[in-house]
Amino acid sequence: MAPESARGPDPWAILLLVLSLLALTPLVAPGYFYGAHDGRHSVFYVAMFDESLRSGALWPRWAMDHAQGYGYPTFVLQAPLAFYVAEIFVLLGMGITRAVKVAWALGFLWGAWGAYRLVRRWVWTLAPGPTVRRWASGAGLVAGLLFVFIPYHLVDIYVRAAFAETMMMAWLPWAVLAFDRLIAQGTAPGWQGRLLGAALSLAAVLLTHVFALLAFVPLLAGFVGFRLLLAAWEGRSQSRAGPWRPLARNVLLALSAGLAGILLAAAFLVPLVVDGPFVDQQGWVRDTYDFRRHWVYLGQFLSPYWGYGFSDDPAGANDTLGFQLGAVAVILALVALYRVARPQAWTPWRGLLGFLLLATAAVLLSMTPWAAFLWERIPVLAVIQFPWRLMALTTLTLALLGGLVVADLLGTTAPPRERRAGVLVMALLVVYASYSYARPGELEPIEPWREDGRAVAEFEATYPDMIGYTSQVEEPFTTSPMTEQYLDRQGEFDPDRLARLAILEGRGRILDQYSRGQRFGGTVEMATPGVVQIRVYDFPGWQVRIDGRPVPHRTSPPYGLIQVEVPPGRHGIELVMGWTPARALGMGVSGATLLVLVGLWLWGRRGQPTL
Repeated sequence: MAPESARGPDPWAILLLVLSLLALTPLVAPGYFYGAHDGRHSVFYVAMFDESLRSGALWPRWAMDHAQGYGYPTFVLQAPLAFYVAEIFVLLGMGITRAVKVAWALGFLWGAWGAYRLVRRWVWTLAPGPTVRRWASGAGLVAGLLFVFIPYHLVDIYVRAAFAETMMMAWLPWAVLAFDRLIAQGTAPGWQGRLLGAALSLAAVLLTHVFALLAFVPLLAGFVGFRLLLAAWEGRSQSRAGPWRPLARNVLLALSAGLAGILLAAAFLVPLVVDGPFVDQQGWVRDTYDFRRHWVYLGQFLSPYWGYGFSDDPAGANDTLGFQLGAVAVILALVALYRVARPQAWTPWRGLLGFLLLATAAVLLSMTPWAAFLWERIPVLAVIQFPWRLMALTTLTLALLGGLVVADLLGTTAPPRERRAGVLVMALLVVYASYSYARPGELEPIEPWREDGRAVAEFEATYPDMIGYTSQVEEPFTTSPMTEQYLDRQGEFDPDRLARLAILEGRGRILDQYSRGQRFGGTVEMATPGVVQIRVYDFPGWQVRIDGRPVPHRTSPPYGLIQVEVPPGRHGIELVMGWTPARALGMGVSGATLLVLVGLWLWGRRGQPTL
């Protein structure tokens, strides 16, 4: 019987929830850590996502307030799932900042539960007997707590405030769990549901952060390859045809799930690939974002240093941002190495321990200067920007390692009471070792301007190198005709008062104008034929209408804005972000894939033959 079939409340899972909440107590405090690296981004991204949704865009592509009001295709480049999660709480009536806090808390707890379930499953299915199997939940508890309290996870929320990246981490154990179940149970009845679960879990990772495509997918592929070989080895004597036929079926299932997961994310990935080149991407991979400036040195992985600065020492290891792996995680990893390296120290999950150790070592080395040749030869890796971002993967591998090692220690002949006490001591040690890191920097009051376009403009005024440009911008800028309106913090911000329209040629006047997420425009009265500029970056998908009729538009130099010819008279001008062939193709592929997967699942539930 698998652990998933257990009934009744699980005291270990309840304890995991309670202890994990200790890492999230700063989210309950009044105020917010806006001064964290992306503290402001984590809020105003959600605010602009909300603006686009309320303007009628079910899948937002445009962020209205970037580039001093010219806007930016933020949600073409940023995967949307984390923002949808936060938006649920915005629609329930929470403020933007509080919605982000709640989403963050749910992400941490969801990831902890996933690590718990994964290690519990491994221990349950691989344990040599009921003596060890009964402690599967205890091992899962330690894995879940390690996942929450490993220092980099706390860095990601309280130092970096990297909302989408942290939310992505919550899906990692679930994706590994789904593929593990798919391969372990193969084509046994119910394979259609397991295929659907694996594809959805991978799609969830990809739809939360594009970083996962370059970093997590290779790790998952490595695990799938290892798990396929392990399944073939375990079943070598159970099939008359030998292990090869079941292996071939499992390979087909795993490939199908991986491909389906990528196709489910096509609604995001296809426009990213096709429309992405219309932005100036070089600005996000050079200077501050050049990966060569952000190596991690081996000593930093073991250093207890904790800071709220940046990886700002390109020549060495004197960064003001900590990269420690965590003392408890390192000790447990060393125990795992001992168990794997000594033949007499037999363990039923030696293969898993070996894979996780190798994966951890490979990921750690890829963050150091020793891996420079790899980064230089694979140019697309530059999009990762900071090699130390890969610590998101070691958070997962070290947590799983720790849980399996605890299962090993529980396999002794000690009485149940002592084993239970050992689990509790280890759980409390994990919390104690990192609890002091579960604190942000200065908490600032949640003011109205923090949750609207004024926060974006204020950030760009402070850091003008963070202004994004499209490929049609001919010269950089730091202000726009709307900057002064954005920087006025007095009263309530009204985007409909922004100077969105301008008459470039001809005589006339602007009667009114509006800015609403992905819809812009207003009313003009022209005495002569003329040209009106809409102060929004030109980008694929924009459709201009005059009095409700589509009209062609041109790019207005030097800032790559939109301009349109307007005849004499009073006219309503509207700019709407619409579909492009890439967006239609991506959405169609994702929708068709989902229909096929759900159809297979329903077919399987009706008792149709399996593969």
